[in-house]
Amino acid sequence: MRHRLTTRIAPLIFLAGSLFGVSAALAQNDCEELISSLPDNYVRGHVSVPENWDEPQGEKIEVFYYGRLRPGSGNPVVAVFNGGPSSDSHGLYRKLSSDPRSAGVDFVFMDQRGTGCSTPYPPGESRETARRLTGYTSRAIVHDAEAVRRKLLGRNGKWRIFGQSYGGLIVHRYLAVAPGSLEAAYSHGYAVMTDQVEWMKERILSQDRVADDYFRGYPQDRQLLETIRARIPPDKCFTDEGSTICGPAMIDAIRHPLGFRNSWEDMHWWIDTLSQQNEYSDNMMNGFLLVYATDFTRSKLPSSVINKVEINKGASDVAECAEASRRLRAAGDDPDLWPVNECRIIAAVKNERLDSLLDSVTGIDPLTLDAVRTSLAENPSLKLYLYAGRKDTFVPVDTFREEVSVLGGLVEYTAFPDSGHEGYSTEGKVWDDLLRRP
Repeated sequence: MRHRLTTRIAPLIFLAGSLFGVSAALAQNDCEELISSLPDNYVRGHVSVPENWDEPQGEKIEVFYYGRLRPGSGNPVVAVFNGGPSSDSHGLYRKLSSDPRSAGVDFVFMDQRGTGCSTPYPPGESRETARRLTGYTSRAIVHDAEAVRRKLLGRNGKWRIFGQSYGGLIVHRYLAVAPGSLEAAYSHGYAVMTDQVEWMKERILSQDRVADDYFRGYPQDRQLLETIRARIPPDKCFTDEGSTICGPAMIDAIRHPLGFRNSWEDMHWWIDTLSQQNEYSDNMMNGFLLVYATDFTRSKLPSSVINKVEINKGASDVAECAEASRRLRAAGDDPDLWPVNECRIIAAVKNERLDSLLDSVTGIDPLTLDAVRTSLAENPSLKLYLYAGRKDTFVPVDTFREEVSVLGGLVEYTAFPDSGHEGYSTEGKVWDDLLRRP
């Protein structure tokens, strides 16, 4: 039985908005709706912090926090950091707070600086804006969180921290910057690697591996996907806020639902629906891309700057993909033949204005495993819980090998066999670990 497009696409558009950001007007509406929906017994408010923590007397911004604190309950207090970068916490809050297991945890959420109900990012697209945005990375977010902790728990109060995806990077940075404020740390869907090109290589390798798992459940979709790809004319393009993608590489946006095990049914629906068109359909393809391509269009300056400064370490996704592909070919693989490969769509994205601004960004602040290991070794009562999903194509299990090896007994690592990037909310062990009493 075929689904109507409107009923299928609506929840997916909501997902895309929660993951990748929304317009200023929609963000304001969502902020007002969130605050009005918070239970009366929730704490909520702002802390005033320096935009540049190296200049504490300089310009100030506001960071919004909210959550449930029940002193004397014995429940763990957990500060939660959502994925992104440059996304607010509201989608993750709604996801976690709707789970009955959340009743045993006192969660505190924060809209990371620049997002949600916090002071917006510096306006405009200029080299000065790009420069200011270099101060909106995980290091500053940790300092912001410390200001929230002191306000809610006092100078000597401790809490646990949990992060998903980019939030996992924040958790690792917190361990390196302020371990004395922590009881425990939990990170799902993020791993620290020394060689970023090797990280990209493992990432696209995982897309081929997980695609094989997907096709075992939907065997007809392998040929259907290639049929769709062959129908896309080279001159057909999709434009999103200044970024343009053209040609068959557009279909590689299918990498997004592939990485969420609970989105495979949606992925199958899109492949089936797109393949039913006798020829290329602008309406259907644009609907697909509006849901899944927004993380490739790279149209948002804040997330692009943050990625360059502390994730890509000064390189670009295009350059990393090119070198990763070269390494794979040297080992006998041909990633151009794989049914899903995000490097094809990364290479196809064009945004000259954004690229020019990113070229002006200097200085990097990579997170190192040595910093994390030293911090954990100097705080023996502090433990890091690390989680991966074998169906995750965003941060695949293979990217965790180096961190697990380097940290050894300082980390408790779990690789879930049947979940992907969504496993933080679906895997019972994550909840069991969070619910342990202090």
